[in-house]
Amino acid sequence: MPRPCVEPGPRYAKGHCCGDGFLLLLDPDDRLCLSEAAVRALCDPHGGLGGDALLRLVRTRRGRLPGRPRGDWFADVRDPDGFPALTCGPGLGLVARYLTAADLARPGRIWLGTRAGDARATVDAGGRTTVELPPARVLGPSAVTLDGHTFEGTTVSLGGLHLVCPTELPVPGLDLTHEPRLDLHAFPGTTGVMVPDVTLSFVNVLPSGRLRVRVHRPRVGRPPSCGTTVCAAAAVVQHTAGRRQGTTDVESPSGPLSVTLGTNAPTLLTGATAIAAEGVLDARWLAAL
Repeated sequence: MPRPCVEPGPRYAKGHCCGDGFLLLLDPDDRLCLSEAAVRALCDPHGGLGGDALLRLVRTRRGRLPGRPRGDWFADVRDPDGFPALTCGPGLGLVARYLTAADLARPGRIWLGTRAGDARATVDAGGRTTVELPPARVLGPSAVTLDGHTFEGTTVSLGGLHLVCPTELPVPGLDLTHEPRLDLHAFPGTTGVMVPDVTLSFVNVLPSGRLRVRVHRPRVGRPPSCGTTVCAAAAVVQHTAGRRQGTTDVESPSGPLSVTLGTNAPTLLTGATAIAAEGVLDARWLAAL
């Protein structure tokens, strides 16, 4: 007896941008309803495909998406714990690379919709991607306690809240297994008793002027990198040095990144981007999640 015909699952792609690895799901007709458990399973490197985040790509012309996006695609960004995220700079860079390579978008600057608003990304011929993020707003001082040691820092808004802590201690050796305790009273603009969704980073300024950044994200832990946090770190270092604009280079496991900041101008994050694999998900496996 012939086996029943099973509709194929969605197309996926895996790749990296600016030091972070991502899983992309192509869902042009907005048919997938991904639970938090499904996202966790997909991002699991052992039971699923693995990824520092998942981005579901939906065509914006359906009219069911937030705001009035300028581009043809909306990126539904999910952290690996399954929770929705406002945006993800490196993730958008990989989306731009994938869409242009798959002839789903014209080469050059691409507008992409996110929960934080529209963003642009540009892919050059050499495979490096530049993502335009919101202007970095330096808010004020704060602090965090980690394993009994207090680190003074500065809060920054880049679509989400960041606490950047420059330190003389070598950041690769910091023990981030203990949950950091934030100084909530020092966060400008936060109210109530709820813990703000803050991404924490520790930063070394190297003799060359480059930055070395160690990241801790709420509920996620220690990703190898985080493009938006790298931009926040560059903003704090430049602000401390009395500079309001300029380019800062940052070390990354995948190669050097650069962050360009300007007065009332988008924050530009540039780094290497590549697609490692493409395929089709098993529809029955996905449905079982």
